[in-house]
Amino acid sequence: MTINDIARMMANRQRYERQSTEPKLPNGSTPPPGYVNPYCPEGLDITGMKESDYKIIPVDKNVEQKMKDITLEEIKRGYGMSDPNRDPVSDLIKSYDKQIPAKDRINAGWTLEKVHQREVRRIFDFIKSRVPGWEPGKPFDTSILDEYQQGIDMKA
Repeated sequence: MTINDIARMMANRQRYERQSTEPKLPNGSTPPPGYVNPYCPEGLDITGMKESDYKIIPVDKNVEQKMKDITLEEIKRGYGMSDPNRDPVSDLIKSYDKQIPAKDRINAGWTLEKVHQREVRRIFDFIKSRVPGWEPGKPFDTSILDEYQQGIDMKA
């Protein structure tokens, strides 16, 4: 028996032990109350949640501002399209989640995602007011975004 065979046997044994300790749920069922998903970071398990369960909560103003800045830079770089090879929005949410209590993590991520979505709509409205007929992904002179003021809606 080689060292590789021994290592493979130990890995299989550990996998088997892990599987036998996890509760088995019928396919499509939600887990019982108090169930902790072992594959999900604390405070981020959304199993069984509905959209109405999420709430907008106050988040750090610096993080909110950073989200708006990231949104603007993404739109400048991709002419309104996000880069499939990078995701600074998710990276910011993940790093912020690590700094706050577990009970607030889901709602903080939801809140920051809503900040991002609102800012995207505002920037798109601003671009369309300066470049009629513009569609996301269509190149435009990004210098017009130097005039953009965050948080101000162009539609009245």
